[in-house]
Amino acid sequence: MAHSLQYQITESVRVVEIEVGKLLDLAAMLKDEGNDALATAVSSQANKLLEAAVALRIALAS
Repeated sequence: MAHSLQYQITESVRVVEIEVGKLLDLAAMLKDEGNDALATAVSSQANKLLEAAVALRIALAS
């Protein structure tokens, strides 16, 4: 059971990391188009998601 749960968490973290990459790409496009405020907001939220993913990876390693 624990192995299955660990696998599910690992897969979820992987998906979050992929989506964070997409959000950061979006932020770059927004900035290129001159929408700096929205680019900053998207980037900030993406970084929060990435921090949560890293925290989960650390927790799994413990």
